[in-house]
Amino acid sequence: MTSEYKIPRFLHQPHRLVFLDSDEAGVLFLFLVLAVLFGGVFWILFFTVPFVLIRKKRKSPRGYVKHLLYLVGLYDFKGAPSVFEKRFSE
Repeated sequence: MTSEYKIPRFLHQPHRLVFLDSDEAGVLFLFLVLAVLFGGVFWILFFTVPFVLIRKKRKSPRGYVKHLLYLVGLYDFKGAPSVFEKRFSE
């Protein structure tokens, strides 16, 4: 039994969907779903917000999105305190 698995050329690069990274495609898909469900102003947001976020992400250093999600409180780094903790002692 042979299973074919494509080994990526560069292991440090994220998965890509056409010309977008996986997190960029996720943001685009999220705003597409919101625009289809609610319509109206969400169609304008569908074209503007992902464009602005993708441009900002590509100009920022690697790991920008994870740190941004950490600051908002949606992502936790292993071994690091929560963003909502006032005091931390090692």
